[in-house]
This record gives sequence, structure tokens and C-alpha cells, in this order.
Amino acid sequence: MNKNTFLYISILALFTMAGCKKDSKVEGPELVDIFGDFQIMEPLKGSASTADFAAGDVIYYHAKLSIRTNWTVEVIGLNSGARKTFTGNDKDFSLNQLAWNGTITFAPFFRKNEPCVARMTFANYPDTLYSDTLTITAVRPTPEVDILIDDFESTIKPYNTFTEGQQAFNGTSVNYQGVSPAEKTRFYVLAGNHGPTASLFLCGMNLTSKISMGTEENYYQFATDNPSKVYFNAFIYGWGDNKAELSIEFQEDDNKDGVYQPAEEGAYTYRIPINWTGWKLVSFSYADTKISTSGGFGNVDRTGKKDLDRIIATQYLLLAQAGTSGNTKVGIDFASFTYNSPFQP
Repeated sequence: MNKNTFLYISILALFTMAGCKKDSKVEGPELVDIFGDFQIMEPLKGSASTADFAAGDVIYYHAKLSIRTNWTVEVIGLNSGARKTFTGNDKDFSLNQLAWNGTITFAPFFRKNEPCVARMTFANYPDTLYSDTLTITAVRPTPEVDILIDDFESTIKPYNTFTEGQQAFNGTSVNYQGVSPAEKTRFYVLAGNHGPTASLFLCGMNLTSKISMGTEENYYQFATDNPSKVYFNAFIYGWGDNKAELSIEFQEDDNKDGVYQPAEEGAYTYRIPINWTGWKLVSFSYADTKISTSGGFGNVDRTGKKDLDRIIATQYLLLAQAGTSGNTKVGIDFASFTYNSPFQP
């Protein structure tokens, strides 16, 4: 390259750079929407003072802020403690309406004639907003499940309970030690007392598929044989003591003779440390379960695979978490199977 050619290219580059202009179009919110002063322009407000969710009512909540900021709106049942939670960062809800149709995020379910209030909090500001009270005149019907294992409403159903010298409780009260059921009026409670060197097993309850379904069929009649498409769901109550663990077991009658033989037939389990306080919806697919590790109790599977068409019973075991001692318990409500996705209340 000679000296003249180099000079020409350098001058061309300078003219090209000088002719470049930054695109004036800015994507996303303006800076004032993010970094301006935070103010409440319009308070949190609901679209009505009553709601008949059984008839399909929808309540729209509105607020207006001076800037975009992360917020949480919780609709809280003042009697039940039920909650529906929304999150976002819109500064004006009218641009993205916040609509509530009676669903829940955290159990229990909302109740008929229950007063509710919406509370709005902010991640970066101490302000808290409250709406006026809303009264639910009729609740949203419980969404359908594909197979209801049990809602634990019966006081006479023959649940098979067993212990190792501990206590097993069948919770059939509207308020068990001040706890409201997740759904309707009753739920099931397993409770026991243990020492630091005792067996981790405290007590259990077994519910056969025949009793669960109220039919002559020995097995649940699933619409699919794919374990990854069948979900177990239940509301689980924890008392916050961090001592309990719940093992949910599915017993398979591998030879389909109508009798489960634990030393020869498989049981698939899913264990859950109960490390929360209150009701929590627990869901998992049958594909997530593992063969029992207890020798002589479901750790041998004759077919060598998970067989949905051979589930003859579900079993619920209260275990103590290792290193703990004293009284502990766990509540169970509205156990079900759904297809393709977890239960969505």
C-alpha cells in the first residue's frame, strides 16, 4: 500500500464515522419512569365491594404510581387466611389489568361470606397500600381433578392407621388446634412423639384404591400409562417445628391378585421434609417417585417398572427428621391425581 492510498482510506474512514448518527429511538421505559421520585398517584382500589365467584365474577384492582417499581399485591381472606398473590412493576394497572376470579395462590381456599382485603407492598419502598374490604358472597367452585383420592370429609371411612407405640390422629375437626382445613370442613392429621434415638417412623395411614374410589375396582383407572403425565397433588400443613417428614407411598399389586405383598411387590415413594408453617400445595409426577429403600417393605418390584394400572393403595407415613425429638405432626387435605400438569387451584 503506497502513501496516497493509505491517506485516501484514512480520510474516507473519518467521513464515514462523522456521518454515523445514533438512533434516536429508545427501547424500554424512559429513565424518569424508573429513577424518578416515588409517589402514589392513585390508591389501591377494587372494582366492586362484593363478588360472586360462583357466577364468574372478576374483581379488577387498580393503582397508579409515579414510577415503575417491583410490587406485590396480596388479596387476603380475613377469616380463612387464604391468599391470592400478584406481582409486577407496572406504574398504572389500567395498562395491564390485575384481575382476580377467586383463585388462590396459598391455601386454604377462600370462604363464602368472607371479607377480604388487598394489600400492596413494594420491594424498594416502605409504603403499604390497602384496598377497601371486599365480601365474597359465593366462592369459586373447587377446580375439577382427574381422580380425587380423598378430601377427608368422611368421619366413618375405614382408614387403616398404624403406629410403633406412637399416636395416630384422624383429624376430623373444622379447627384442629386452631387450623382451618384447606378445602371444605375437615382434613387428616398424623401426629406422634419421638426421642432422638428412636425410629424415624412415627405413624401412618393406608387408603386402598377401592375405598378411595368407592367402587369394586382394586386399582385406580388412569387414562394414561405414562408416569410422567400423572401428578399427585395434596395440600400439606406444617406446624413450623421442622421435625416432621412425610413419605407418600404408592403400593403396586404387581401380580394383580388383589392383595399387596410388601416383601414381593413394589412401593414407589416421595419424601417431603415439612419445613414450612401453614398449608402448602405439594405436587409431583409419578415419574419423580423412587422405589422403597426399606427392606421387605416394597423394595422389590416384580415387573421392574412403575405400573400405574397396579396401584392398589396410597400410604402416608409420618417420619421424624433426623436429629430431632419431641412432638410433631402433619396435616393432609384434598389429595388427588391430575393429568399432564399439577393441580391449579
